[in-house]
Amino acid sequence: MAPTTYQTRETFFGAAVKIGDLDSTLSNDLLSAQAFIPLDICAFREVATNAIQNLAAHGGILASDSTPILERVNGATDRALRLKWVINDVAEIAHPPVPLPPDRDPAEDVIVHLLLARDGTTDDCDIDVLAFSNGVTGTTYAADTEMGGKTAALTADANIIVEATVTLTSTNVIGPPGMLTLSLLPDAHTTNIIYLYGAWIEFTRKLRTS
Repeated sequence: MAPTTYQTRETFFGAAVKIGDLDSTLSNDLLSAQAFIPLDICAFREVATNAIQNLAAHGGILASDSTPILERVNGATDRALRLKWVINDVAEIAHPPVPLPPDRDPAEDVIVHLLLARDGTTDDCDIDVLAFSNGVTGTTYAADTEMGGKTAALTADANIIVEATVTLTSTNVIGPPGMLTLSLLPDAHTTNIIYLYGAWIEFTRKLRTS
């Protein structure tokens, strides 16, 4: 049997540069500040008159005939999923509560990201991101007032996807344990369709110490 060959840290990780006693390939992750939480666009629920849809409306589950519509971009030729607010559709949708991660730095802002597009260049509308940071302290539920905001107006050419953001100020976002609840509400759009292709939250991690 051939003898076992052990690699050095440098040859194993492919790095010769060190920060302190750590290889740079390891420290880049350990010291990385940015982190994100994906938001499943299929998990949004339709809201009507400030309430989740009733059982007859399947609890507001989004589908090919819901408001907004959950659809493929183009049937069999482009199977990517997206949400579609047709002309004049300003229905609100709500995402399930997102648990706030214990490694989030409470001194840093939280940023909501949306990948949006429109099918024309007439309606320079925005999306209002309604945000609530709720937590439970002991046995008392701590309610919160809305702390979100509106994205910049959609001004790109037709069908050009843009990354729109809304910043949630750190002082308004509670630390763990707790959760963040988000809803999306489009501005009036009387001529163009609005599309949502993806969504996520970015936050700053605390430096790992153990």
